[in-house]
Amino acid sequence: MRKIIFIAMLFGLFYLQGCEEEPVQETELICGTNEENINGVCEIILEPEEIALRDALIYADDMSNYQMDIIIQNGFDLYDIIIEFDGEKSSFEMNLQKEYFERQQGILYQYSPQGSQYSKTTVEESSSDGYAFFKDFDPSWFTFNTDKYLLNMENHDDVQLFFEEAFPGSVLSNFEMTITDNYISGMDFMLQVGETSYHLVFEISNVGTVDIVLPVV
Repeated sequence: MRKIIFIAMLFGLFYLQGCEEEPVQETELICGTNEENINGVCEIILEPEEIALRDALIYADDMSNYQMDIIIQNGFDLYDIIIEFDGEKSSFEMNLQKEYFERQQGILYQYSPQGSQYSKTTVEESSSDGYAFFKDFDPSWFTFNTDKYLLNMENHDDVQLFFEEAFPGSVLSNFEMTITDNYISGMDFMLQVGETSYHLVFEISNVGTVDIVLPVV
């Protein structure tokens, strides 16, 4: 009798061992190029210059106080433009003539020189509208080279659209961008319009220090 009980217990032990669950083997997480396994998740590892570009474009989206100097060269002809932004106020200066703009409760006012005085009128858009096109840039459009960010060939059309109204039918080339102290400090590129070539240089400065005083009318 004891022998029978012992054999039954032995068979029961083998049965229990056979029912034990196999240990689950975790699948090894294989990350792609420029990725790293961080707590079981593949995350993209950015290079310092990629981080600088990302941060500069994030910062640009909130920029509302800065100065933009623009030089447009057409052969031997040079055109200088100075644009200032100060919150809801802006100014546009070209050929020694300066206009001011102010937005109040959704209405845009323009201050135009009339002799030694200024007149105030309502307008649909200001002369400075459209010059903040860089706020719509995407980090994936650029490749870092030495100390500049070069626009990828496949993204030339994306940037060219910003100039279509001012330069219809233009072709953009050689676009370079520089970043200084976490903000976009310069842009340099060519625009070809028919037989005419334009070389444009943008410089951004005085970030956070512009103080526009509107003229008295």
